[in-house]
Amino acid sequence: MVNAFKVRMMGGALGLIAVFSAASWAETPVPADLAQEEAYLDVLPKVEIPENVQPIPGAVNEEFRNCRALWPAEYDQVQSGPEARALRDIYGYVQARNVVATQDCACTGKVASWADVETLTTALRAELGAQRLTWQHTKTIAEEADRLTAIAETMCGGSF
Repeated sequence: MVNAFKVRMMGGALGLIAVFSAASWAETPVPADLAQEEAYLDVLPKVEIPENVQPIPGAVNEEFRNCRALWPAEYDQVQSGPEARALRDIYGYVQARNVVATQDCACTGKVASWADVETLTTALRAELGAQRLTWQHTKTIAEEADRLTAIAETMCGGSF
């Protein structure tokens, strides 16, 4: 009797997981065209990336976490909430892009303007027809941020 109860409980739990998984996938639209999906990245000026990335001679690297006093108030505010992950993805992209473009490895280079985040967010919402962004919407941005962060870490000679 105890085993039958455990089996029913486990089956019910697995059923709920399947229902919740299907519901979350149903809300995620598949982009029709990847080039169109990335069009919002053209809102900001292009960044020149050297083919052979080298450390910047004499660069003083400051990790972003040590720049907290300079963080935009909006960045501090989006640490939670329905769009938190998406907005952090966008901010990470803007930050890394800024460091690569300016070759500034200090806090002044790593603390990016929130206005650029707003510009990208507005363009992305319009492009996707979404009122609220999720991590699925900003997956491409997060991947580009990771790529630029790796370049910035090489240029700066240390952790972002």
